[in-house]
Amino acid sequence: MLRIVIASVVLFGLLVGLYAALDWYMRWARRRALEEEYAESRGQPLTQEDYVDRGLAQYERSLEKRLLVGVIFLPLIVIALLAFFIN
Repeated sequence: MLRIVIASVVLFGLLVGLYAALDWYMRWARRRALEEEYAESRGQPLTQEDYVDRGLAQYERSLEKRLLVGVIFLPLIVIALLAFFIN
């Protein structure tokens, strides 16, 4: 029983680390795309920093960001269902 608890905690920690890495990468890629988009457009009433900040704020509320949480919970749910149906 203790081995299952330890394995679960380690798995959860790995999944949280994976989520953090993916979140960091997605934000970095979005920031880069917004900066390139700003550089290509002309006549923007906003500064580049404000434009990027608004774009990242929209990203934080996006479905893409919310689905990223599935990286943590989906594998845990699948493992729990497999363990339930196999036993």
